[in-house]
Order: sequence, then C-alpha cells, then structure tokens
Amino acid sequence: MSKYYISQTFVEYIDDRLSFREVVLTRADARVDKEGAKYKNVKLFMHKLRALGIENLHINEYEKKRYSKLIREQNKRHKERKLTLADLAKMSAEADKELSDENV
Repeated sequence: MSKYYISQTFVEYIDDRLSFREVVLTRADARVDKEGAKYKNVKLFMHKLRALGIENLHINEYEKKRYSKLIREQNKRHKERKLTLADLAKMSAEADKELSDENV
C-alpha cells in the first residue's frame, strides 16, 4: 500500500531572485487513522483545504528520502534562536530611543 501526503509550494521574488520552498502539511503515516494516508482520503482532505482558500497544494507519494529532507528543512526554519545579551542591549537601546522621541 502506498502512502501519500499533502505539501504546499511557495514561490517568492526576494532580493531580485526567485525563491522556492515546499512545506509538508500532512503526515505520511497513519498513526491515528489507519486509512489516513490512502490516496482517496488524502485527496478528500486536499479538497477541504482548497475550500478554505489554501493554494498551491500537491499530493505526493511517500518517498522516505524526499519526505525526510523536507521535514529537516522545515525544522531548521522553525528552530528557535536563543536571546543573547547583545540582543537585549540592542532592544533596550531601541526602546530608549523610542521613548525619548515620544517625550519630545
């Protein structure tokens, strides 16, 4: 049995360059629902997402290497960066500047 998942593509024009990224929206496994990764059910869910107004959706057949690569890229983009002392100093300097501009 083949497994399927839904992804969304974004094509943007940033800094005089075309930028492309693909985001996985659904899981390729059936952890909760045993029928959840079948083509028929994935297609029905994609139609629901399109009805909500989400564009550029694609149904993809699960290939472990490609799917894992997309998930790793997403995790890198969503990774939290810790605040440093330099960041706090910069933020307080900006706040002082804004507060002094309001008082004038």
